Amino acid sequence: MTTYFNRLAMAGVAVVFFGWLPNLARAGPPLIADDPNTVGPGVVQPIFAVSTFRQGDETLVLGPTADVTIGLVDSLDATVIATLASLHDVTGNPRWTLRGLFAVGVKWQFFRRKRGSLCFSPAYIIDTAEPKRSGILLPIEGELAVGRGKVVIGFDVGYVVQERQGHEWFVALYATWAATRRLNVLGELWAVSFGQTGPTDLGEPIGTDIGTSIGVDYGLIGNELRLLAAVGTGIVSWGASRVDIRAYLGVQFTFGTRRDRWRSTRP
Repeated sequence: MTTYFNRLAMAGVAVVFFGWLPNLARAGPPLIADDPNTVGPGVVQPIFAVSTFRQGDETLVLGPTADVTIGLVDSLDATVIATLASLHDVTGNPRWTLRGLFAVGVKWQFFRRKRGSLCFSPAYIIDTAEPKRSGILLPIEGELAVGRGKVVIGFDVGYVVQERQGHEWFVALYATWAATRRLNVLGELWAVSFGQTGPTDLGEPIGTDIGTSIGVDYGLIGNELRLLAAVGTGIVSWGASRVDIRAYLGVQFTFGTRRDRWRSTRP
């Protein structure tokens, strides 16, 4: 579960991308995929969440997770994530293990037009229990608004370089729909390659999993407090057990004065 362990921890670094406006459908938590949008200067957006993966005999719980984005300039954010990770393996010894994950990164929106944008959001992930599993996340995100902007399609593709360990990759395609002023409906199809592929692990199989997620984000108090929730499952897997379930639940706060966004869903 190494990729899921690191990737979801980064879901607040490469995925700390929130500046939710009314009727603005977008990706990011609770999805695995990130969107390419920055929050704007002077905006601080913390997310507090818990998430879980179940795969074969293992259940991974991430939480409590603090995922904070700080807008530095119009096209650049700083991101920080801290989370506790609890892994339960019914065949392991010990069966329960606990560690901390910490990630720091930036989000640079290097291309922006009226209907779409591209972003590069590198981050460094630190595994406090196993420093050799620390690594660098190198993702690129992009999206395009369809029609009058209530529907958005996008992608998130990246590579995880781990110190003295195997390298890993992920691809996610997503669509979002601004159903009402408060409710956004989200969906994605994702593929992740995980396992040890480095020179010290020759001969070990590489696991690849393809799955899907659906989710919602709902405005509880205007745009300042939002509820984020998603559930998903693996569809097919090679080299490892299929992911049985992936679930996410969190709340997002927004502080500061937001800049005018480059896209609006109202005429």
